[in-house]
Amino acid sequence: MPADIETSVGGAPPQNGVIMKLAEVFGFDKSKLNWSLGLTVAIAIFIPLVLLALVGQDVYWLSVSFGVLFVGLGDPGGRLATRATYTAVFGVIGAIVTAWAIAVGSAGWVLVTLSTVVITLATGLVIRFGVRRFVTGSLLTAWFLIAISLPPGFGAAGITLNPWLQALAWLAGAAAWFVLSSIVSAVRRRPERAPLVAELPTDTTGSALTKPVVVYAVLRTLAVSGAVAIAFGFQLPYADWMPLAAQVAMKPNAQQSRLAATQRVVGTALGAVVAIVLLLTVDQKYVLAGAMVLLALVGGAFRTANYALYTAGIAGTALIALDISDPTNLTNESLRILFTLIGVAIAIAVMALAGALAKRDASRDRGIEAGSPTQ
Repeated sequence: MPADIETSVGGAPPQNGVIMKLAEVFGFDKSKLNWSLGLTVAIAIFIPLVLLALVGQDVYWLSVSFGVLFVGLGDPGGRLATRATYTAVFGVIGAIVTAWAIAVGSAGWVLVTLSTVVITLATGLVIRFGVRRFVTGSLLTAWFLIAISLPPGFGAAGITLNPWLQALAWLAGAAAWFVLSSIVSAVRRRPERAPLVAELPTDTTGSALTKPVVVYAVLRTLAVSGAVAIAFGFQLPYADWMPLAAQVAMKPNAQQSRLAATQRVVGTALGAVVAIVLLLTVDQKYVLAGAMVLLALVGGAFRTANYALYTAGIAGTALIALDISDPTNLTNESLRILFTLIGVAIAIAVMALAGALAKRDASRDRGIEAGSPTQ
């Protein structure tokens, strides 16, 4: 909201300003609803669950589902050869990330934290090779944060996860997306497939790693890695919500608008509340899985209609995924609330610091220009 509305004498009462801000954050463009995307996301989660449950192998469900989902979300579209190359590269990298995350998830906090530093920093600096690759890198970061939390969660239920089989499950999900989406394109007789998410950047043009970009990537890495270090170092129950909340709530880059940043933070908190209520009131794993499907559908469909509701759906889906096999109670849910809020607070603090550094640099540059001799 413009500052003059908030500070003008004799303007609208404060409560009206709050209402206007809420209307801005939750402003809804019905014409931009994308039920096709929402349905695709929901199917990517639901079908693997059903098939794996039927054969008693639902321990691989999350790896398969997120393999389908994240490969699909990052699919650049185009001709078959282009998509095959993308699927192969992204699928293999995702499988390596999966295997490593499962392997270190039950190790000491030092190795987990160092791994988070490497992956988060690498996926932040990959913007050097284009915005599209930064977006797909961010998907891998989110999956890594989910995957490192799986060994402790399943371990509490007496289940040991095999890193290589989980990596194979991810690859199976990636391959499933490519095969099924290609069949759909062939049936429709379209030689080129449109991207699943048309609004995602398509730019793969390389760009220089400027100081603001590097600084932001480092701050983002410190925030997410710090949250992981706290969660795993102190072995705090349900603290795995903290780094994921920080990752989801953060702006994808330092230049994102304040409105989008606010919507990410509000959406993350809202998604956490929805997830907590479901986990507190439902003790059936498959009912929770159904709720995940609905949240994923909402998240996908609302992506361009309202960014806050999209973030809420995605955050709720991811957070339930972390704890879907873990029975809960009111005490545990209070911890989830606490760690989610801490994760969001970390994201806000880092965004504020990045903004302050950017303003300082801009002010210094203006001062240098003002002091330079004119031609």
